[in-house]
Amino acid sequence: MSRQARSKALSHYYHVINRGAAKAPLFARPRDYREFLAILREGLSRQPTPVLAYCLLANHWHLVLGPTGTRSLSRLLHWVTTTHAVRIRVRSKTVGEGPVYQGRFKSVPIEEAGGLVRACRYVERNALTAGLVRRAQDWPWGSLAERLRAEPALPLAGAAFLSSDVWIDLVNSRITPREQLRPVPKTSKSVEKGSVPSRDGAEAPGGGQRRQQGVSAAGRAHHNEPDAHVERAKHFRVVQVPRALQPREYRRNRPAAAVK
Repeated sequence: MSRQARSKALSHYYHVINRGAAKAPLFARPRDYREFLAILREGLSRQPTPVLAYCLLANHWHLVLGPTGTRSLSRLLHWVTTTHAVRIRVRSKTVGEGPVYQGRFKSVPIEEAGGLVRACRYVERNALTAGLVRRAQDWPWGSLAERLRAEPALPLAGAAFLSSDVWIDLVNSRITPREQLRPVPKTSKSVEKGSVPSRDGAEAPGGGQRRQQGVSAAGRAHHNEPDAHVERAKHFRVVQVPRALQPREYRRNRPAAAVK
């Protein structure tokens, strides 16, 4: 099955996400994080793209990029993920043992100022949401800590709200349900086909639990729908049909019993 072409849109800001295949770790040691940042920095020199925010966690990463077009975004992320995957396989001597990433990156266009503020706040507090630190700026592999360094490892684009005095306090404050990022509906337009990957701080989990037979009520599309069940050969048992229930034609053609 051929891949769906990316949507061609004007320059936008984008929230970009990717994770390891089968949620496998991408980063295990500090040098692994530094290696990815060095690859991303080289990719930005090849395909200049503004980076507003980022956060690297053990098995996934988030970027807020833009404004940029889909062509530049695709070129940058293709080079970064391919180069990173090859270096992981070569370093660990596991070349040919399957993909490193779960697939192509997922990207969601941000089309209004409030959405950009929410996306940057969500990304920069990702480690705090995951319970890895007590303050978001204490996570060393994110843009919030990066801006506080004298010599940042990654060039970051400026934005008025990101450099304000209250931004760090806003990132560390609790996110209300109204402020949370909403899952991307399947019908919404995105550079990547499909919805945003599951929640790790970032994505929403899948459906309900399965029972031994059928699907639980929590997994139904509607509460009036019955549990799903498919009949298979293993569900049937062959029995001997009583003579009285056998077809009349079959009984008529049988030889008569011998009379003693």
